[in-house]
Amino acid sequence: MADTKRQEQASLVTFYYAIEKGANLGTLQEPAIGAVDRDEDLYNAIKDVYPNAFDQNSRWYKAFIKQAIVLVEWMKKGGVSVPTDKYNYGRFGDEKIKGIPDSSISTIGDEIYNSFTPEQKKLYGSRPSKDSWNPMDVFIVKKNDENEIIKEIKDSCCFEDRIAPQDEESAQMEIISLNQYMAYMADNRIFVGISLKETDYGDPKVTETNIKKGFDHIHHSCGMITKPLNMTMEIVGIKGAGTKKEKKGLNFLTNSLTYEAEFNIGNVLKKYKYESKISSRMAHATEPRDLTQGVRGGFVPAKARNGAVPEAKMATIVKKYSKQDINANIPMDGNFTSTDRDKWVTILKAIKSGGKTTKPKLGKFNIHINQKGKKWWTNMNVDEYMDKAIELDNDFPKKTEKYPTALRNKLRAARYILMFQEAESDGLLDNLIAELYFSSSKINMDKKDLSGPFVKIQ
Repeated sequence: MADTKRQEQASLVTFYYAIEKGANLGTLQEPAIGAVDRDEDLYNAIKDVYPNAFDQNSRWYKAFIKQAIVLVEWMKKGGVSVPTDKYNYGRFGDEKIKGIPDSSISTIGDEIYNSFTPEQKKLYGSRPSKDSWNPMDVFIVKKNDENEIIKEIKDSCCFEDRIAPQDEESAQMEIISLNQYMAYMADNRIFVGISLKETDYGDPKVTETNIKKGFDHIHHSCGMITKPLNMTMEIVGIKGAGTKKEKKGLNFLTNSLTYEAEFNIGNVLKKYKYESKISSRMAHATEPRDLTQGVRGGFVPAKARNGAVPEAKMATIVKKYSKQDINANIPMDGNFTSTDRDKWVTILKAIKSGGKTTKPKLGKFNIHINQKGKKWWTNMNVDEYMDKAIELDNDFPKKTEKYPTALRNKLRAARYILMFQEAESDGLLDNLIAELYFSSSKINMDKKDLSGPFVKIQ
């Protein structure tokens, strides 16, 4: 985390020297990083912020320079003459950054998100964060426009004097209005939020996201699962009715749901690896990661994650494709009822045998709970398995412990698999595959989507 902070600060410092001072950057083909052609002031500024930039053949130093090259070119396309002293620079959570004068530091990004009301934040889930709305890491903003921006957000976007402060629909319209205003500002280079992704190799590029049009106007097709849905049902450990040590031991063999997929967007083929894992008792962390062509050929997971699908967005997607509420029949604080049990038996039987390209790998329906005696319940049918899994859950009065949390997440992931199978049955699998990818990247597919505008340098 500390390295990420310094890397983002070093990127911002490079942007400052490139835009404000017209520092010599060279070209993407020949970046100015050598002792002869480098900008010495910029070199020393980066060194002061992030000394590790010069390790490993100066990989990070070169990355910072290349990021600035493509950003400057993008700014120029928007009519900005570089160098210019008209901008301030900011990183979320920072009031001071080495290498940038205090007079050129802005905290307006924090001010915008901190002005969100509880109703507006709730749109992004039970534990919302700035990244749930907008994944920008740093930003640049015109100096003379900051006060006007805040005034416009408060007045025109209804962040003050709200008509219906408790109404969810009103909160949605307010965020849509904010996003439209910020898209206008980004398009006109007034306020630009920038998401920074580590470059695996090669040259970075600037991608506009939610600024002009989303992907609702582009036909995406041919979506398919290329590596099967994979989720382990086997339970291992020691029965949880005894000591604290014993309770800690009971868990599933693994707790992630994974698959790999691809789809076409226009004439571009996108490949990604998906992983959904425990975030809390009530939610998963769902994170697709691009599959990029490796140096030695073949496709490998990119170093940088796309981001997580926001909790509220994931609930909407599950409802849309499975026709079920994301946490239906999952008692968060109490025991499973017979109705809950029967529902999950039905779902598990359905996913176990269903799907063509969405048939999952579930492993064995085994439970091993006694290390010394090697006691196993082996190759159980679904009815037997759910009865035993619920019996074990009943040993835990507090459903916040490891096994109850894992069981609830396991069942939620089973509903995710059902979602894929229902989408396949309805001829909508390509839509679902694309929607999960775009949602994690905070790319709006619909006018009602609520991700904010930003540019990505990747």
